[in-house]
Amino acid sequence: MLKFFNKKAQSAGLVGLSVSDERISLAQISRRISRDSANPFLEKCASLELPSLQQAREILSRYVDGQELKGAPCNYVLTPRDYNLYLIESPPVEPQELKSAVRWKIKDLLDIPAEDAAIDVFPVPEDAFQGRSKMLYVVAAQKSRIESIVELVSRCDLSLSSIDIPELVMRNISSQFLNDEHGLAFMDLRKAGSTLNMSRAGQLYLTRKINTQLDNNVMDSPDWESLRDRLVLEIQRSLDYYESQMAQNPISQMYLAPRVSDTQQMADSLSEVMSVKVSVLDYASRLDHAEGIEPQLQQSCMVAIGAALRADQAAVSA
Repeated sequence: MLKFFNKKAQSAGLVGLSVSDERISLAQISRRISRDSANPFLEKCASLELPSLQQAREILSRYVDGQELKGAPCNYVLTPRDYNLYLIESPPVEPQELKSAVRWKIKDLLDIPAEDAAIDVFPVPEDAFQGRSKMLYVVAAQKSRIESIVELVSRCDLSLSSIDIPELVMRNISSQFLNDEHGLAFMDLRKAGSTLNMSRAGQLYLTRKINTQLDNNVMDSPDWESLRDRLVLEIQRSLDYYESQMAQNPISQMYLAPRVSDTQQMADSLSEVMSVKVSVLDYASRLDHAEGIEPQLQQSCMVAIGAALRADQAAVSA
Protein backbone atom coordinates (compact mmCIF):
# COMPACT_ATOMS: atom_id res chain seq x y z
CA MET A 1 0.00 0.00 0.00
CA LEU A 2 2.87 2.38 0.68
CA LYS A 3 3.53 2.77 -3.01
CA PHE A 4 1.01 5.59 -2.70
CA PHE A 5 3.31 7.51 -0.39
CA ASN A 6 5.85 8.17 -3.10
CA LYS A 7 4.03 8.30 -6.41
CA LYS A 8 4.53 11.64 -8.12
CA ALA A 9 1.89 14.12 -9.18
CA GLN A 10 0.99 13.49 -12.80
CA SER A 11 0.02 16.98 -13.95
CA ALA A 12 -0.80 20.54 -13.01
CA GLY A 13 -3.99 21.07 -11.07
CA LEU A 14 -3.10 18.89 -8.10
CA VAL A 15 -5.85 18.45 -5.50
CA GLY A 16 -4.94 18.41 -1.81
CA LEU A 17 -7.45 16.55 0.34
CA SER A 18 -7.90 15.84 4.04
CA VAL A 19 -10.84 14.26 5.85
CA SER A 20 -11.25 14.69 9.61
CA ASP A 21 -14.12 13.81 11.92
CA GLU A 22 -15.74 17.21 11.39
CA ARG A 23 -14.94 18.31 7.86
CA ILE A 24 -13.49 17.69 4.43
CA SER A 25 -10.78 20.16 3.39
CA LEU A 26 -9.91 20.41 -0.29
CA ALA A 27 -7.76 22.69 -2.41
CA GLN A 28 -6.65 22.57 -6.02
CA ILE A 29 -3.56 24.43 -7.20
CA SER A 30 -2.26 24.78 -10.73
CA ARG A 31 1.15 26.04 -11.81
CA ARG A 32 -0.12 28.34 -14.53
CA ILE A 33 2.43 31.07 -15.30
CA SER A 34 1.42 34.39 -16.83
CA ARG A 35 3.28 37.52 -17.78
CA ASP A 36 2.00 39.14 -14.61
CA SER A 37 2.77 36.40 -12.08
CA ALA A 38 4.60 33.12 -11.54
CA ASN A 39 2.73 32.37 -8.32
CA PRO A 40 0.81 29.11 -7.91
CA PHE A 41 -2.87 29.61 -8.70
CA LEU A 42 -5.48 28.44 -6.20
CA GLU A 43 -8.23 27.08 -8.42
CA LYS A 44 -10.47 25.66 -5.68
CA CYS A 45 -10.59 25.86 -1.90
CA ALA A 46 -13.36 24.47 0.29
CA SER A 47 -14.03 23.35 3.83
CA LEU A 48 -17.08 21.07 3.82
CA GLU A 49 -18.88 20.25 7.06
CA LEU A 50 -19.09 16.54 7.73
CA PRO A 51 -22.01 15.48 9.96
CA SER A 52 -20.53 11.97 10.17
CA LEU A 53 -17.65 10.07 8.61
CA GLN A 54 -20.17 7.76 6.97
CA GLN A 55 -21.23 10.69 4.78
CA ALA A 56 -17.70 11.51 3.56
CA ARG A 57 -18.08 9.67 0.26
CA GLU A 58 -21.44 11.25 -0.53
CA ILE A 59 -20.36 14.82 0.29
CA LEU A 60 -16.98 14.56 -1.44
CA SER A 61 -18.48 12.93 -4.54
CA ARG A 62 -21.05 15.70 -4.82
CA TYR A 63 -18.34 18.36 -4.58
CA VAL A 64 -16.03 16.65 -7.08
CA ASP A 65 -18.90 16.31 -9.54
CA GLY A 66 -20.14 19.87 -9.06
CA GLN A 67 -16.68 21.41 -9.40
CA GLU A 68 -15.72 19.29 -12.43
CA LEU A 69 -12.79 17.67 -10.65
CA LYS A 70 -13.34 14.11 -11.86
CA GLY A 71 -10.05 12.44 -12.68
CA ALA A 72 -7.93 15.17 -11.08
CA PRO A 73 -4.71 13.97 -9.41
CA CYS A 74 -4.99 13.99 -5.63
CA ASN A 75 -2.52 14.15 -2.75
CA TYR A 76 -4.35 12.89 0.37
CA VAL A 77 -3.14 14.09 3.78
CA LEU A 78 -3.44 11.79 6.78
CA THR A 79 -4.84 13.21 10.01
CA PRO A 80 -2.65 12.91 13.14
CA ARG A 81 -4.71 9.97 14.41
CA ASP A 82 -4.02 8.04 11.18
CA TYR A 83 -0.29 7.52 11.73
CA ASN A 84 2.66 7.65 14.08
CA LEU A 85 5.95 9.34 13.30
CA TYR A 86 9.24 8.12 14.78
CA LEU A 87 12.79 9.48 14.61
CA ILE A 88 15.22 6.55 14.73
CA GLU A 89 18.75 5.54 13.81
CA SER A 90 18.85 4.22 10.28
CA PRO A 91 19.59 0.46 10.24
CA PRO A 92 22.93 -0.33 8.53
CA VAL A 93 21.39 -2.25 5.61
CA GLU A 94 21.19 -2.00 1.84
CA PRO A 95 18.52 0.42 0.51
CA GLN A 96 16.31 -2.40 -0.73
CA GLU A 97 16.27 -3.91 2.76
CA LEU A 98 15.61 -0.66 4.63
CA LYS A 99 11.84 -0.85 5.10
CA SER A 100 11.96 -4.43 6.33
CA ALA A 101 14.70 -3.55 8.78
CA VAL A 102 12.80 -0.48 9.97
CA ARG A 103 9.63 -2.50 10.49
CA TRP A 104 11.54 -4.91 12.74
CA LYS A 105 13.26 -2.07 14.60
CA ILE A 106 10.06 -0.21 15.53
CA LYS A 107 7.82 -3.22 16.15
CA ASP A 108 7.87 -2.69 19.93
CA LEU A 109 6.86 0.96 19.47
CA LEU A 110 3.75 0.13 17.44
CA ASP A 111 0.32 -0.28 18.99
CA ILE A 112 -0.64 -2.70 16.21
CA PRO A 113 1.05 -5.88 14.96
CA ALA A 114 4.01 -4.96 12.77
CA GLU A 115 2.63 -6.96 9.85
CA ASP A 116 -0.52 -4.78 9.90
CA ALA A 117 1.45 -1.54 9.55
CA ALA A 118 2.15 0.31 6.33
CA ILE A 119 5.68 1.72 6.67
CA ASP A 120 7.51 4.46 4.83
CA VAL A 121 10.54 6.59 5.65
CA PHE A 122 12.09 9.93 4.83
CA PRO A 123 15.65 10.85 5.76
CA VAL A 124 17.03 13.52 8.03
CA PRO A 125 19.56 15.59 5.99
CA GLU A 126 23.04 14.13 6.12
CA ASP A 127 24.66 17.14 7.78
CA ALA A 128 22.52 16.61 10.88
CA PHE A 129 23.97 14.43 13.64
CA GLN A 130 27.46 14.74 12.15
CA GLY A 131 29.83 12.06 13.37
CA ARG A 132 26.96 9.93 14.67
CA SER A 133 24.59 7.40 13.23
CA LYS A 134 22.42 8.47 10.32
CA MET A 135 18.85 9.23 11.36
CA LEU A 136 15.53 8.95 9.57
CA TYR A 137 11.84 9.53 10.17
CA VAL A 138 9.46 6.59 9.96
CA VAL A 139 5.77 6.93 9.12
CA ALA A 140 3.65 4.03 10.34
CA ALA A 141 -0.03 3.75 9.46
CA GLN A 142 -2.51 0.91 9.71
CA LYS A 143 -2.84 -0.88 6.36
CA SER A 144 -6.61 -1.04 6.67
CA ARG A 145 -6.73 2.76 7.04
CA ILE A 146 -4.65 3.22 3.89
CA GLU A 147 -6.94 0.82 2.06
CA SER A 148 -10.01 2.80 3.12
CA ILE A 149 -8.41 6.03 1.86
CA VAL A 150 -7.62 4.42 -1.49
CA GLU A 151 -11.22 3.27 -1.79
CA LEU A 152 -12.70 6.64 -0.79
CA VAL A 153 -10.62 8.63 -3.27
CA SER A 154 -11.29 6.15 -6.08
CA ARG A 155 -15.06 6.04 -5.49
CA CYS A 156 -15.17 9.84 -5.49
CA ASP A 157 -13.58 9.86 -8.97
CA LEU A 158 -10.29 11.47 -8.01
CA SER A 159 -6.96 9.95 -9.08
CA LEU A 160 -4.80 9.18 -6.05
CA SER A 161 -1.24 10.29 -6.78
CA SER A 162 0.20 10.25 -3.27
CA ILE A 163 -0.49 10.13 0.45
CA ASP A 164 1.20 12.70 2.66
CA ILE A 165 1.43 13.77 6.30
CA PRO A 166 0.85 17.25 7.82
CA GLU A 167 4.51 17.76 8.74
CA LEU A 168 5.56 17.49 5.10
CA VAL A 169 2.74 19.57 3.64
CA MET A 170 3.71 22.30 6.12
CA ARG A 171 7.22 22.03 4.69
CA ASN A 172 5.72 22.52 1.21
CA ILE A 173 4.23 25.85 2.31
CA SER A 174 7.35 27.20 4.01
CA SER A 175 9.56 26.12 1.09
CA GLN A 176 7.24 27.76 -1.42
CA PHE A 177 6.86 31.11 0.28
CA LEU A 178 9.86 31.62 2.57
CA ASN A 179 13.61 31.78 2.12
CA ASP A 180 14.95 29.10 4.44
CA GLU A 181 18.52 28.97 3.15
CA HIS A 182 19.79 29.80 6.64
CA GLY A 183 17.13 27.84 8.50
CA LEU A 184 13.77 28.79 9.94
CA ALA A 185 10.96 27.51 12.15
CA PHE A 186 7.34 27.28 10.99
CA MET A 187 4.55 26.58 13.45
CA ASP A 188 0.86 25.72 13.21
CA LEU A 189 -0.91 26.50 16.50
CA ARG A 190 -4.25 24.74 17.08
CA LYS A 191 -6.65 23.74 19.83
CA ALA A 192 -5.95 20.05 19.24
CA GLY A 193 -2.19 20.58 19.50
CA SER A 194 0.54 22.31 17.55
CA THR A 195 3.16 21.28 15.00
CA LEU A 196 6.63 22.82 14.84
CA ASN A 197 8.90 22.34 11.82
CA MET A 198 12.53 23.37 11.44
CA SER A 199 13.83 23.38 7.90
CA ARG A 200 16.79 24.60 5.91
CA ALA A 201 17.24 24.79 2.15
CA GLY A 202 13.90 23.09 1.60
CA GLN A 203 14.77 20.09 3.79
CA LEU A 204 12.98 19.14 6.99
CA TYR A 205 15.44 18.68 9.85
CA LEU A 206 13.18 18.51 12.87
CA THR A 207 9.45 18.24 13.42
CA ARG A 208 7.65 18.06 16.75
CA LYS A 209 4.14 17.82 18.06
CA ILE A 210 3.51 20.17 20.99
CA ASN A 211 0.47 19.34 23.09
CA THR A 212 -0.24 22.82 24.46
CA GLN A 213 -3.85 23.45 23.42
CA LEU A 214 -4.50 26.90 21.97
CA ASP A 215 -8.08 27.56 20.94
CA ASN A 216 -9.04 30.63 18.94
CA ASN A 217 -9.79 32.72 22.03
CA VAL A 218 -6.86 31.59 24.13
CA MET A 219 -5.30 35.05 24.43
CA ASP A 220 -8.42 36.27 26.24
CA SER A 221 -8.03 33.55 28.85
CA PRO A 222 -6.68 34.41 32.33
CA ASP A 223 -4.39 31.39 31.87
CA TRP A 224 -2.79 32.78 28.70
CA GLU A 225 0.53 33.78 30.25
CA SER A 226 1.07 30.36 31.84
CA LEU A 227 0.05 28.64 28.59
CA ARG A 228 2.43 30.90 26.68
CA ASP A 229 5.28 30.10 29.06
CA ARG A 230 4.66 26.38 28.61
CA LEU A 231 4.53 26.75 24.82
CA VAL A 232 7.71 28.84 24.72
CA LEU A 233 9.55 26.29 26.87
CA GLU A 234 8.70 23.53 24.39
CA ILE A 235 9.69 25.68 21.43
CA GLN A 236 12.97 26.62 23.07
CA ARG A 237 13.79 23.00 23.80
CA SER A 238 13.30 22.23 20.12
CA LEU A 239 15.44 25.17 19.04
CA ASP A 240 18.20 24.03 21.40
CA TYR A 241 18.00 20.45 20.09
CA TYR A 242 18.25 21.65 16.48
CA GLU A 243 21.34 23.68 17.35
CA SER A 244 23.18 21.40 19.80
CA GLN A 245 22.20 17.89 18.74
CA MET A 246 21.79 18.45 14.99
CA ALA A 247 24.83 20.72 14.71
CA GLN A 248 22.97 23.53 12.95
CA ASN A 249 23.33 27.28 13.18
CA PRO A 250 20.81 28.93 15.51
CA ILE A 251 17.36 29.63 14.14
CA SER A 252 16.80 33.39 13.96
CA GLN A 253 13.32 33.54 12.45
CA MET A 254 10.07 31.81 13.23
CA TYR A 255 6.77 32.04 11.36
CA LEU A 256 3.23 31.23 12.45
CA ALA A 257 0.57 29.81 10.16
CA PRO A 258 -2.59 31.95 10.10
CA ARG A 259 -5.15 31.44 12.85
CA VAL A 260 -8.78 32.55 12.75
CA SER A 261 -8.50 35.88 14.56
CA ASP A 262 -5.40 36.44 16.69
CA THR A 263 -2.43 35.55 14.51
CA GLN A 264 -0.57 38.86 14.66
CA GLN A 265 -1.30 39.31 18.37
CA MET A 266 -0.02 35.78 18.98
CA ALA A 267 3.18 36.50 17.05
CA ASP A 268 3.71 39.74 18.97
CA SER A 269 3.11 38.04 22.32
CA LEU A 270 5.57 35.24 21.57
CA SER A 271 8.17 37.70 20.28
CA GLU A 272 8.08 39.48 23.63
CA VAL A 273 9.46 36.45 25.47
CA MET A 274 11.52 34.64 22.83
CA SER A 275 15.01 35.19 21.50
CA VAL A 276 13.87 34.73 17.89
CA LYS A 277 11.66 37.08 15.92
CA VAL A 278 8.17 35.66 15.38
CA SER A 279 6.29 36.70 12.23
CA VAL A 280 3.14 35.64 10.41
CA LEU A 281 3.21 33.73 7.13
CA ASP A 282 0.11 34.94 5.28
CA TYR A 283 0.55 32.41 2.49
CA ALA A 284 -2.89 33.13 0.99
CA SER A 285 -1.68 36.60 0.00
CA ARG A 286 1.13 34.94 -1.98
CA LEU A 287 -1.18 32.68 -3.94
CA ASP A 288 -3.01 33.89 -7.01
CA HIS A 289 -6.69 33.08 -6.73
CA ALA A 290 -10.03 34.16 -8.11
CA GLU A 291 -11.66 34.84 -4.74
CA GLY A 292 -10.44 35.95 -1.32
CA ILE A 293 -9.74 33.43 1.44
CA GLU A 294 -11.16 34.28 4.83
CA PRO A 295 -8.94 33.54 7.88
CA GLN A 296 -11.14 30.66 9.04
CA LEU A 297 -10.97 29.01 5.61
CA GLN A 298 -7.23 29.61 5.43
CA GLN A 299 -6.73 27.82 8.74
CA SER A 300 -9.07 24.89 8.04
CA CYS A 301 -7.62 24.34 4.56
CA MET A 302 -3.93 24.77 5.37
CA VAL A 303 -2.99 21.10 5.04
CA ALA A 304 -5.03 20.79 1.83
CA ILE A 305 -3.29 23.83 0.34
CA GLY A 306 0.11 22.50 1.41
CA ALA A 307 -0.70 19.14 -0.16
CA ALA A 308 -1.75 20.80 -3.41
CA LEU A 309 1.54 22.75 -3.43
CA ARG A 310 3.55 19.55 -3.41
CA ALA A 311 6.43 19.39 -5.86
CA ASP A 312 8.07 16.09 -6.84
CA GLN A 313 10.55 16.28 -3.98
CA ALA A 314 7.94 17.27 -1.38
CA ALA A 315 6.52 13.88 -0.56
CA VAL A 316 7.49 11.02 1.68
CA SER A 317 10.19 9.18 -0.25
CA ALA A 318 11.36 5.64 0.18
